[in-house]
Amino acid sequence: MQDKVAAINAQVQALKDQLFEAEAKKRQVEDEAQELMDQLDLANRLVNGLADENIRWSNSVVAYKAEVVTMIGDALIASAFVSYIGPFSFRFR
Repeated sequence: MQDKVAAINAQVQALKDQLFEAEAKKRQVEDEAQELMDQLDLANRLVNGLADENIRWSNSVVAYKAEVVTMIGDALIASAFVSYIGPFSFRFR
């Protein structure tokens, strides 16, 4: 009878060891899943942030295209102003 009890205790211990290994594996998989979810969250935030940048850059391109038309006149006015104030003193002007 004691041999049967010892055999059953050995089986129970083997099952407990398997359970412990399975729980450890489960925790490891859950930890990996959490890390991947964190990375996915960071990636989503990055993509959403870049989507906002795309809108801003598109608006900047439109504004720069409009400024190209007036750039020559702006440069002409700026150079005229610099040439006016540059070589002459306040009394001479």
